[in-house]
Amino acid sequence: MEFKAHIEKLVGAANWSKWKRQIELLLRYHNVHDVVCGDQECPRLPAEASAEAIAAYEKARKAFVKDDSLAQLILVGNSDDSNAELTSVCNTANSVWEKLLSVYEQSSGQRLDRLMEKFFRSEKELEDDIASHIAKLQL
Repeated sequence: MEFKAHIEKLVGAANWSKWKRQIELLLRYHNVHDVVCGDQECPRLPAEASAEAIAAYEKARKAFVKDDSLAQLILVGNSDDSNAELTSVCNTANSVWEKLLSVYEQSSGQRLDRLMEKFFRSEKELEDDIASHIAKLQL
């Protein structure tokens, strides 16, 4: 049976809560939620490992990289261009997730500071009338 999920791309704070819930469910479905949350980490090779231990490590590392890549594809593939660009410096699914959490799940004080900064930086564009400028501020 083929599984298809339709998830709207993350565009910002407006659809963050719904997007986050749907993505978490999709990650669980594909058994990669632990990779994203940081509960499952890339295995480390012990200092003086036997050939058997090295082979087991390589197999586990490849499995982790595959799961991490799938998780990153799910996260970035369901984000708009600005969020994909925001996370372009992240090299693991966990770092992508943490970056998105830091942007969209700020404390009330941080959110208020960000909104005030955005408000005081805003300028009326020449082509806008007063009503449309006020409407933009209310977004």
